[in-house]
Amino acid sequence: MSYKLKKTIGSNKIFQVFTVLVLFFLGWTSSFATHIRAGEITVEVVNCQTRTFRFTILGYRDTGSDIIFGGGILDFGDGSEPFLIPEGDFRSVLVGNQIERNWYVIEHTYSASGSFVVSYLEQNRNEGILNISNSVTTPFYVESKVVIDNFAGCNNSPILLVPPIDEGCTQVAFYHNAGAYDPDGDSLSYEFVIPKQAKDVEVGNYRYPNFDEFYPSDFGTANEAGTGPPTFTIDSHTGDLIWDSPGSEGEYNMAFRIYEWRIINGEPYLMGYVTRDMQVIVEDCDNERPTLEVPEDICVEAGTFIDEMILGMDIDGDDIKIEAFSQVFDMNSNSALIDPDPDFNDYRPEPASTRFTWQTDCFHVREEPYQVVFKITDRPPTGPQLVTFETWNITVVGPEPDFTAVSRANRTAELNWSSYVCGNKNAQGIQIWRRVDSFDYTPDDCETGIRDEAGYRLIDTVDPTSTSYTDSNGSNGLAWGAKYCYRLVAVFPQPQGGESIVSREICIDPVEAS
Repeated sequence: MSYKLKKTIGSNKIFQVFTVLVLFFLGWTSSFATHIRAGEITVEVVNCQTRTFRFTILGYRDTGSDIIFGGGILDFGDGSEPFLIPEGDFRSVLVGNQIERNWYVIEHTYSASGSFVVSYLEQNRNEGILNISNSVTTPFYVESKVVIDNFAGCNNSPILLVPPIDEGCTQVAFYHNAGAYDPDGDSLSYEFVIPKQAKDVEVGNYRYPNFDEFYPSDFGTANEAGTGPPTFTIDSHTGDLIWDSPGSEGEYNMAFRIYEWRIINGEPYLMGYVTRDMQVIVEDCDNERPTLEVPEDICVEAGTFIDEMILGMDIDGDDIKIEAFSQVFDMNSNSALIDPDPDFNDYRPEPASTRFTWQTDCFHVREEPYQVVFKITDRPPTGPQLVTFETWNITVVGPEPDFTAVSRANRTAELNWSSYVCGNKNAQGIQIWRRVDSFDYTPDDCETGIRDEAGYRLIDTVDPTSTSYTDSNGSNGLAWGAKYCYRLVAVFPQPQGGESIVSREICIDPVEAS
């Protein structure tokens, strides 16, 4: 029995209950389970000290159905009373392809630290999903994990920017990328999971979409190029999901999980995950995917202005739309821009170009690259629109500290450098590294910090606004007969982290003892 029915029963008289029961069972396959296309749960910190979080339940609904999203159960995973989200309480907006994004926001406070699986369950999935048995009676269920750990620090879940609204064509590779990013700068990884119908309960008889039963012709040559069997993969680093290529017409279900990892004491620590459960409709059609040309991955020093063009083409000559998804378009300072910035109806004749510009600054420095996901969509006269994704990685590193002078004063060394350009703009400190004798090297492109084999030892970290330092070797004094060489590295705060390019080496010559 669905939670929708329970809610109705609680507010009607016995005769009305009987009527609802009759209509419910007669209309099970026709009115229920004809609207949910996809969903996920994202988590945002409200107050780290009180362990209060804001949860957003996202659902994607087929507007061809008159069944609205909602009436499901939200469970915070901590033993508290599950929450029934009333029908009609979800907000909604059209996102294209006759798909509507629905969302509901609620806050919850946990009484203690720990790991909690937050879930949302709603009756039911679409009827006739090919790779799930009895899908019409199978609940729709998504979950995310929240990790509350005082040692690891506050944490927000990944945010998924690309809506799962695209359809597929038989014998043409299907692409999807969630456009996920982590607000805290944590690393993300991706993997497929089997869709669930309840906590720890997988859907019945799930088969991956490239299972041989969905290919009535030659399974051995069913990929897009006709050179091998179909594949179904997700890139663990970029999140690119590729189904090369669909077989039988119909609707398929798939799910994947996005894990977030924080480096703590040099080791990766799992901070939680978000699960996206989505469905893809496949039709026979005469269409080829459009293509994108994006720049090579780049690494820039903070302060660099990035100005690049992205080119889109379609071999069929169909109009195209180019979109871009990334957190760089919503930064606290100096957000990136894309021109033109389309809505979901903005198609242009092919070939078409889009300009990407971004004035980077010190607040953008972090260890992980920023991912910009570009999506191109065609608009054929008939049949499904096809898409292609390309991911562009931009790494922003700290500028090199400007080491100006070093001098010996008896058994101490006096170090001086210019005021660091990011010293009062996000840098956490200036590291001072020393070794005996020179190891003069030039860092490679995008190489930050000190090389492990260079033989330098970290002797101190000073305030990022400092411009001088006296090295007395921990009050023990420097050796008279040794040549001491120094380098500087700026470091940036966790969880985003990041370092600067290492400074040039500067040395003091040995002297005889007096």
